[in-house]
Amino acid sequence: MKHQELLHLSLVQARDEIEHLTVTPSELLDAYLERLHEKEPAYNAYVTVHEEAARQAAEGLTALQAAGLPLGPLHGIPIALKDNIDLKGFRSTASSKIRSNHVASRDATVAARLKSAGAVIIGHTNMHEFAWGGTTDSPHFGASHNPWDLERYCAGSSGGSGAAVAGGTALGALGTDTGGSVRLPAAVNGIVGMRPTIGRVPNTGIIPCGWTMDTCGPMTRSVRDNAVMLGVIAGHDFKDPGCSEKCTCDYTADLELGVNHLRIGMIPQLMHRVSQPDVDAGVEEAANVFRSLGAEIVACRFDYLDDAMTAWLILNSAEGSAYHQRDIRARPEDYGGDVRTLLAAGEFLPATFYLQAMRLRQCIIEEFRAKFREVDAFLFPTIPCTALKLSELYGASKSIRDMDAFFTCIASLTGLPALNIPCGLDHEGLPIGMQLLGRPFDEATLYRIGAAFETAFNLYEQLPAFH
Repeated sequence: MKHQELLHLSLVQARDEIEHLTVTPSELLDAYLERLHEKEPAYNAYVTVHEEAARQAAEGLTALQAAGLPLGPLHGIPIALKDNIDLKGFRSTASSKIRSNHVASRDATVAARLKSAGAVIIGHTNMHEFAWGGTTDSPHFGASHNPWDLERYCAGSSGGSGAAVAGGTALGALGTDTGGSVRLPAAVNGIVGMRPTIGRVPNTGIIPCGWTMDTCGPMTRSVRDNAVMLGVIAGHDFKDPGCSEKCTCDYTADLELGVNHLRIGMIPQLMHRVSQPDVDAGVEEAANVFRSLGAEIVACRFDYLDDAMTAWLILNSAEGSAYHQRDIRARPEDYGGDVRTLLAAGEFLPATFYLQAMRLRQCIIEEFRAKFREVDAFLFPTIPCTALKLSELYGASKSIRDMDAFFTCIASLTGLPALNIPCGLDHEGLPIGMQLLGRPFDEATLYRIGAAFETAFNLYEQLPAFH
């Protein structure tokens, strides 16, 4: 197969071609490395490309394929890791000068599981420093650029992972999400991003941001690809005390069931508050699509959601400052200015603020627990805007950017799973993201709903990866 044909395959399709011996892992990797060398200077999606190691891994996987041995669910698939996820023998910096010389002595659990499933780790992707921001504009490694429009940002903090998948330099990627850092880049890059239920995926070997809200999630071009990746990385890890012992499942099993008779909640008090008109219109049109597919749309009212972002900011600031306390005091000049300011501010938060935020958090959790007796999932925007211009991040667009986690912080506070799905394009041809929020450990229903929408409305062919 020609390289362009290989790049056009989904993760699942590429894995099938490998199983049927029509392409080898080495050939697939060659196509992605060629694309990476062509596009990476413009995207700046990667901090480090592991080309030699990736080629060696692909050669070994090609030999297994030729020998007719059983293949893993990601056999030969080029996958990128966010730069805060450890990979044995390689540097992972969290895009910070503080960790510029850190070389991992062991794999993060999620990295080990990817490798065991046959994935080829192609490199570490750029991110907002220590995952403490939403622009992926690093003072140490530069800004990542959106493949849809190179003058625009990728959001963050997993912006490099989003750019790599959307731009065709990886078939899938891992990001981390504390306030929206998987879902926000997925939204502005026009791809699928899952924040799993807190505890569903182990955090062992991943640098913390706000440890009561941190989780790792997959970023892919399609819902099915995403479900396959989550199936690989999910599951209990005794080394992570916060990791759940709940059983995982085949997240692809229900993808063909559709949404007939499902009840999808919407929260009118959140709409039209901070979003651009194109974003609200895109999500409302998505609701109409679900109605046409047989779902019921239910309006729901919440008492405590208006203060959710304030509570999230307090919790994240306090937890992040506690983790970085030693380094921020000893080496403040080695942090980027924006991160240094946020971490320093967190040190001055009174304990009463943190405790009140925890109380509000519990109130929101209880509200959702009650509402999930009435609905199967919730639908609202992922991010209030489409991709902002890099030149305006600290000027004309700052007020919008400051509210980027307005919708995503809800899943972070509650620990609920949330899935970003592309749901349209704005008037400038930039992708709009919608967010599906589900019951605890019910990622399967979110994938089911997302797959139904994807079948009816799909941006896949328009992704920059194919152009």
